Amino acid sequence: MTDRRAFSVAIFARRARGHDVGKVLLIKHKRLGTWLPVGGELEPGETPAEAAVRELLEETGLSGTPVHLADAVAGAPAGLVAYEEHQAGSKGLHMNFCFVVDVGDDAVRPCDEWSDHRFVDRRDLATLECPQNVRQLVARALVSGRHGAVGVARAWLTAFNAKDLNGLLALYREDAVHTSPKLRDRRPETGGEIRGKEAMRAWWQDAFERLPGLRYDERRVTAEGASVFLEYARTVPGEPELIVAERYDLDDAGLIARSHVFHG
Repeated sequence: MTDRRAFSVAIFARRARGHDVGKVLLIKHKRLGTWLPVGGELEPGETPAEAAVRELLEETGLSGTPVHLADAVAGAPAGLVAYEEHQAGSKGLHMNFCFVVDVGDDAVRPCDEWSDHRFVDRRDLATLECPQNVRQLVARALVSGRHGAVGVARAWLTAFNAKDLNGLLALYREDAVHTSPKLRDRRPETGGEIRGKEAMRAWWQDAFERLPGLRYDERRVTAEGASVFLEYARTVPGEPELIVAERYDLDDAGLIARSHVFHG
């Protein structure tokens, strides 16, 4: 053990556009052999926010902009999502500032400190070996600010159109609530509301079996704080197109706690 103290930054770089908007960059650290965010120590006279932008550029070649978080504490620098401390062997105690930074492209430049990289969502994260605090912070980065919440909605749409029930339900909290006019019409005993993943699994499985040609096509996605609004066109062969809006309310871990369907 050592008495050395070091201020450091961890950068959760997030895609701001493209088909994988909202996904977060992790790197496979060569020395530690695990998946981590990009990071490093502050230089003399440097603020944590300045260090985050510099380290991201040096280690990946990506230029980024710290995210303006809807729930940020007044006076906090843009993008600051957490602060944590951890022992780093002979390097001593790292007092670590964690930032969410949006990047415009995925052209990552190789670096000697890592052997691989991936832009991940929650499902990808489940396949990687990484510390628990990294999992928690990736989950927060996935929904912090506009692009992260938008990513949740688009992940929902992708999973639904692929009829990927496990992927769809992975976006929800265990006790999530879902309300829908079609649920009320088809199963009036529910009052239009079901609770929990198993109830939602049964509802969507039934829809997939009854309507194999069912598809939702995105019209518009907007987000505000912990809520995201998805407008899509519902198409089923032989039926008129229906414009649908759905709102997802996200919890602190970025999981859908409640979803509401509205028909036009």
